[in-house]
Amino acid sequence: MRSRVARFLAAAAALLALVGAAHAEEPARGGAVDAADAAYTYAIGAFKPEYTPPPPGSYTLPPIDTVADHPLLDTAGKATRLFALTGDRVAVVAFVYTTCTEAQGCPVSIAVLHALDRALAADAALARRVRLITISFDPDRDTPTHLAAVRRLHNPRSDWRFATTRDEAELAPLLADFDQPVAKLRYADGTWTGLFRHVLKVFLVDREHRVRNVYSTGFLNPALVLNDVRTVLQESSRTGS
Repeated sequence: MRSRVARFLAAAAALLALVGAAHAEEPARGGAVDAADAAYTYAIGAFKPEYTPPPPGSYTLPPIDTVADHPLLDTAGKATRLFALTGDRVAVVAFVYTTCTEAQGCPVSIAVLHALDRALAADAALARRVRLITISFDPDRDTPTHLAAVRRLHNPRSDWRFATTRDEAELAPLLADFDQPVAKLRYADGTWTGLFRHVLKVFLVDREHRVRNVYSTGFLNPALVLNDVRTVLQESSRTGS
């Protein structure tokens, strides 16, 4: 699985380099970005455990928080809601913006979900109980049409949904509910750089809309996420929920 993630990251980096080159043609305004701000967003690389994770069900994942329902737009541009996307499944929810040009930023999140998609496709019984959801926090550029194109690029083999919001007014309460900090990274004169300062997070949400784990760049690995998914599902089977 690691080799597949590595190959995808390389391909994603190449694609994003093209995006970065396109942005580079725009006139620079406001001076350089503070290196400390960039480091805050893009800290360390993908986590690769050097130990054998405990088997699913041998540990517990107590609820961390409960999220509410929120309006979204699907890739067809139709109004939907968070709970409509998660349905009655355990969900892996990731917040990204698709023009992120840092290989250790949002591309890591997308690559991990890509790997999860392939793993779920290989286990039909598990795939029926899990949904992958990628939500953009850049509604101006990540339109439904653009997200549809991104989804086609990944050619999902499981139920991997992409969504955005109508505008920042709809986005703000969603991000606050998940405790997902996001801010536009600006030049010294206040001009937006086109980048976001954010903490990379991926959330495991159970069928009762409770957050059961939160993964960041330093602890985001497909094998670990799948173990947690199976642990939550085993718990649901025991309780009948």
